Amino acid sequence: MPAVDVSLVTYRPEPELLARLIESLAESAGRLALHLLVQDNSPQAQEVQAIRAMPEVAAGGFARVDVGGSGANLGFGRGHNANARRGGSPWLLVVNQDCILEPGALDRLVATAQADDAGVAAWEMRQIPYEHPKAYDPATLDVPWVSGAATLFRREAFEAVGGFDEAIFMYGEDVDLSWRLRARGWRLTYQPRCAVVHRTYREAGEVKPLQVFGGVQTNLGLRMRYGGPARIVQGFTMLAGELLAPRSFPGRRRGLAMAGVRALAHAPHFLFSRVRARAGFRPQFVGWGYEARRDGAFHAFRSAREQPDAPRPLVSILIRTVNRAAWLREALASCANQTWPALEVVVVEDGPPASKAVVDEFRDRLDIRYEATGRNVGRSRAGNRALALATGEWLNFLDDDDVLFADHVEVLVEAALAAGARGAYGLAWETRTQVLDRDRAEYEETMHATVHRQPFDRVTLWHHNFLPIQAVLFHRALYERHGGFAEDMDQLEDWNLWTRYTLEDAFVLVEKTTSKYRVPAETRGAAERQALLDRAYADALERQRKLVITASVRAIAEMAEAHARHQAIIGVTRQDVRRFVLGNRLLARLAAWRRPLFDRLRRRGLPR
Repeated sequence: MPAVDVSLVTYRPEPELLARLIESLAESAGRLALHLLVQDNSPQAQEVQAIRAMPEVAAGGFARVDVGGSGANLGFGRGHNANARRGGSPWLLVVNQDCILEPGALDRLVATAQADDAGVAAWEMRQIPYEHPKAYDPATLDVPWVSGAATLFRREAFEAVGGFDEAIFMYGEDVDLSWRLRARGWRLTYQPRCAVVHRTYREAGEVKPLQVFGGVQTNLGLRMRYGGPARIVQGFTMLAGELLAPRSFPGRRRGLAMAGVRALAHAPHFLFSRVRARAGFRPQFVGWGYEARRDGAFHAFRSAREQPDAPRPLVSILIRTVNRAAWLREALASCANQTWPALEVVVVEDGPPASKAVVDEFRDRLDIRYEATGRNVGRSRAGNRALALATGEWLNFLDDDDVLFADHVEVLVEAALAAGARGAYGLAWETRTQVLDRDRAEYEETMHATVHRQPFDRVTLWHHNFLPIQAVLFHRALYERHGGFAEDMDQLEDWNLWTRYTLEDAFVLVEKTTSKYRVPAETRGAAERQALLDRAYADALERQRKLVITASVRAIAEMAEAHARHQAIIGVTRQDVRRFVLGNRLLARLAAWRRPLFDRLRRRGLPR
């Protein structure tokens, strides 16, 4: 039976919420030897006795219970370090006092850790209702840092770096620990199938002043530890800008100023414990954050405890591939990581069965079927064969060099069902990719961008495609009514499909980034790709002219109004920009200064 130390740091805990956390932990007590370690930071000494006396603690079946407290607030990291010193299990679960584990989550988390590579140091649990929007690798689940709200650590790794930095009182100590682990060569992973309810925000978009102040102070400290002089100067310049910005809540300027003062007071600690970057570890400072963030931070997920009998229709993910085994492996891994339980994957290879061995690697993780056409039949015919083989009620195409974030299917199915729609689509990152070795799928992602953020609008869709193929989930009824791809199309066949599928059925947009599609980073590759699309555009438009829609006059008027409204929101012309600039005195002066400078540069033969 695996032994796990469960570390809780409490501060004036809400009895009912703490009881629910302990009950959720105890659900695994029969299968795991759980050692409940509690460090209470409350100033009232009676809190320790109250926790010890909780009926949920006594009835939980824990292998060991150790509740301590000093009558003083030691801080988050120092409290967990104290718990870790009192434990000795190979696994250390750090979890917040206001969390509730989902059914079976802890068992799955520990089983994953036991089976995982020895180089993995931590397994972060998914937080609901609001998932942290930081990016992770959809195939490997590697993540830039793990949250201290709910993460399982390998004790060996935790102790190797000395645990949490006790000089960081609260906020950002988990980033620092994560970066010290990565600097030693350890990997960190995100486990979206192991969830914990953490109602840290009372409402979407809530601003918490203490989090703002603590986050700014730690960010400045981490810039001193991990960044160079430019990063440090950048941080304090940002702080100056924050102090000059309009006050968004009472005490904001004073709190930020004090955060800066405290950061300077702790500067020697961070500067004399600098950590160097190494291969595979490059610390990121993105504003006051530490990573690229996906849209949809406040997309709400429901707990399984709230919807035990929720419908789970079968979803088929359809992959067309052509002798690109290494890329296909990543696409399949992103499917295997999906949080939606009712899933099948259909892979059709356009040509000989070159990728069968890769498909076979996933048979123990996926309900998967594979077919090779034997000879090259083209993308569209291969896609139609996948449609014919699929048995799911809902369908989703995935190109073999694209990937899905783990909640992609869950988000879109639930959005479509809630809206009563026959199709849903999420936001997608267009990922500029520098390919280093095509056969091994070795690459560098140079930039992520959300190119399409278009609410559904038929008129706009008739003009251009804003639905990346992997971003769309659609109901089987659309395929049965309108058929599959036009088999004589080899480019923009998906655009043609969407225009036919939406003649009578509207799709719903979910403003959450749930997938990535790749485009060439190098100029030549991008130009070649665009040339193919340009040549196919005229043919796609000609096909649209043959489509017929039946609509009332009122429906046509509503489509026109919706199109105008969307274009008014997103369409800004060069003249609009010119009028705005010239109407602003400061910007007009900058523009007037810029033109003579560029004129002088041009006369000297220098580029703009």
